[in-house]
Amino acid sequence: MRSLVLRQFEQEIQAQIKTEAGRKMALKCEFCGKAPHFGNVISHANNTRRRRWNPNLKRVRAVVAGVRKQVRVCTACIRAGKVQKAA
Repeated sequence: MRSLVLRQFEQEIQAQIKTEAGRKMALKCEFCGKAPHFGNVISHANNTRRRRWNPNLKRVRAVVAGVRKQVRVCTACIRAGKVQKAA
C-alpha cells in the first residue's frame, strides 16, 4: 500500500516538473521571475541607443518539490536563501 502511494506521489511530482519545464524562459529566474529590462543608454553628446540589462543568472542544482532539479536562478535569490541547494 505504501509503495503504491509513493509511486503515485512520484508520478505527480514528475508531471509537475514536466509542466514547469515547458514554461521556462531563456533569461528568467525560476524563483522570483526576474527578467531582462530594456532602456536607453544616453551619451554625453545625447546620442541614444537601446540597451538590455540581463539578470545575473546561475545554473544551480536545487531541491524543488522534493526532487533534485537543475534550475536557473538569479544570484539575489541564492543570497536571500530562497533556493535550497541539493547535496
